[in-house]
Amino acid sequence: MVQTVTISRERFESLRGALPAVTREHLFSLYGISETTWTKLRRGEPIKLNTWERMLARMERTRAVSA
Repeated sequence: MVQTVTISRERFESLRGALPAVTREHLFSLYGISETTWTKLRRGEPIKLNTWERMLARMERTRAVSA
């Protein structure tokens, strides 16, 4: 069975605030996700846990580079 996670509205707003624009290119370059995954997050629907973990790892790497 695939594990899923649903993020809070506040967390979603934080993710959206970090995007220069909600485009396919920015979603992939910043979070490594597709527009389909973004739509699920926006709607408050669950996404795969491994996708969420990959997003977190990517955000950590981005923070480390910009620090």
